[in-house]
Amino acid sequence: MSRLLRFDAFPKVQKNIQNATGAGGLLTLFVGLLLAFLAASEFAQYRTVNQEYEFLVDQQRSGELSLQINLDITIAMPCTQLRADVLDAGGVTLPMTKDLTSHAVTFHAKGTKRLADAVGKDHIDVHKIVGKADHKHKDKGSTAQGEDTACRITGALRVNKVSGMLHFTALGHGYLGGHTPHNMMNFTHRIDKLSFGQYYPGVHNPLDRTLEVSRSSMDMFQYFIAIVPTIYMDRNRAFGSKVILTSQYAVTDYQRSIEEGGSAGVPGIFMKYDIEPISVRITESRMSFLAFLTRFCGILGGIFVSVGILLDVLRWLTSLLPEPSKPSL
Repeated sequence: MSRLLRFDAFPKVQKNIQNATGAGGLLTLFVGLLLAFLAASEFAQYRTVNQEYEFLVDQQRSGELSLQINLDITIAMPCTQLRADVLDAGGVTLPMTKDLTSHAVTFHAKGTKRLADAVGKDHIDVHKIVGKADHKHKDKGSTAQGEDTACRITGALRVNKVSGMLHFTALGHGYLGGHTPHNMMNFTHRIDKLSFGQYYPGVHNPLDRTLEVSRSSMDMFQYFIAIVPTIYMDRNRAFGSKVILTSQYAVTDYQRSIEEGGSAGVPGIFMKYDIEPISVRITESRMSFLAFLTRFCGILGGIFVSVGILLDVLRWLTSLLPEPSKPSL
């Protein structure tokens, strides 16, 4: 131990040669309060989970991939009078009779809102999104009671990853087949779920839980959807956590009435979607404990050293001031 004395970086000053002052005590109290505030702020920053958004060019070849559409829609018409199809930009028509399930229900608008009044969530918890991605979705829709006058269409279908249109029309309107009487046509609809890509519980989409009311039997509803491929990565990805490859979208809607012999078009519900050439990567990050400890020690040492230097400068400036002259007797 005697040999280690020469390496002591913390020399001790004997108390009998220390000079404590009132100004030093006041300054010490101020420094203590400042350090407590900075330490609390730094700990709060350590506990905060940050979200980083990156915009990337989507380099995946669309022709080799497929797009998943998750759908749960209820239309105020009998299922026997409805037809669902997808027409993509390549001219491929895909009837969805096998991928979608339809059953008769009673139409109601409880718990829904108009699209114009829909408000999205500001905060996204990426960790919860990734953690719940494997949970299977369970439909919680109401069962049919009374007269079944509506059709609920659910399912997840895969289409080519190109621009396209998902549409619901009445038989004989737009396609060959039996003709649906106009007095049976009513395209009032409630969308409980419409999303693109891998499904995960808690996701918010602009069209979820929305309602649109038809003003006549010949109404045409158009949705223009812009899909942005999205990558969710949680903060624990280094320990084997999963990464979700899904999509977000923005939408505008338009409703008009097609009178007999009047404006061109087909009554029905038309959802036109376009895939943007960019992708968004959302990553959760958090300050490591080592970084927190480094910053915390830097704050403690830096404040003490800075205040000590400031105090020495003030004392030096005070020593340059002339001493007050004593009055002569």
